[in-house]
Amino acid sequence: MRAVGIIIFILCLFFYPENLLVRTLAAEHIVLAEPAIIESPVVESGGDTFYHDPSAVLGMSKESFSKKVLHPLFQGIDSIDFTFGVLPDTQFYSKSYPETFNKINQWFVTNQKTLNLNYVFHLGDIVNNMTEDSQWERASEAMRLFERAEIPYGIIAGNHDVGTPDNYASFSRFFGTNRYRSDPWHGGSYQKNKGHYDLINVSGRKFIMLGMGWGIGEGETAWMNKVLRNYPDRTAILFVHDYLNKDGNRTQEGQMIFRKVVRGNANVRLVLNGHYSGAARKTDIFDDNGDGKPDRRVTQILSDYQSVNGGEGFIRVMGFDLTHGRVYVRTFSPCNGRTQAYGNDQENFMFRFDQH
Repeated sequence: MRAVGIIIFILCLFFYPENLLVRTLAAEHIVLAEPAIIESPVVESGGDTFYHDPSAVLGMSKESFSKKVLHPLFQGIDSIDFTFGVLPDTQFYSKSYPETFNKINQWFVTNQKTLNLNYVFHLGDIVNNMTEDSQWERASEAMRLFERAEIPYGIIAGNHDVGTPDNYASFSRFFGTNRYRSDPWHGGSYQKNKGHYDLINVSGRKFIMLGMGWGIGEGETAWMNKVLRNYPDRTAILFVHDYLNKDGNRTQEGQMIFRKVVRGNANVRLVLNGHYSGAARKTDIFDDNGDGKPDRRVTQILSDYQSVNGGEGFIRVMGFDLTHGRVYVRTFSPCNGRTQAYGNDQENFMFRFDQH
């Protein structure tokens, strides 16, 4: 009987590896999610919400290069289709090290084709002192490198960009809706670009990149839900400033976003944030249809290197292998060539990415 059991186990492992994987991932847990909310939330207007008709923007997003990624960061992996970049808190670059800001953005531009780079996420805290225009000007010029190279990017405000109480005047002046309105991948924005979304088509896959800046409340989550429900066929990646802490736990605001936005939208697959110095990740598995079986995996990742001598130019690159449903995350500094800032297993890793 023991031999029969072993044979059955081997057959299950060969034919149904995912079923076994779901039951053995110690770092993940299944969330029996509430049924998706079906009512349409009210979108806060206030006269400054910019929102495209969804039918008008479908098919307008940037298409990728048609080749596999061939780059030393992913040496030994020949199945990566494309990459997205992650630009964590740049506040000290804008204040004291503008050459670092320019160098890392230029690295993305120089490596755009070999990375098949299709998008870059800026996770907030663009500047250190929101009242100093010189810092905003340095940041604006650094981000303009992406615009000249036609690399789509999303940028949100962190606490250092708006202060207390939240003042979006400087952010909106330098990174407001008018700067991005004509981009073909730009979908729409909320309150002078406090929030926005972009539509990216790459390797036959449709994405919606949805960002919301510092100070997320009822109006912000309602708008996020409205956008996500208008694009149920697109895989959603959310980026906010405050979500996971350095221990890999959701903060109070992170838990609110998880409960009000992530849980109820079956197209959300990835959440990115900065704010807390460190690198961490967390995965939740959802049963969206209530049948007791896993339907959706959501990976949540913290990336912030400001405590390492101001950041030392550390960035992240995420390589998507659609064939095998995997994403490879690489940490790298174009300034010193290092691939680790903190020296732990949270910096270079692979996670499973469900097809949507």
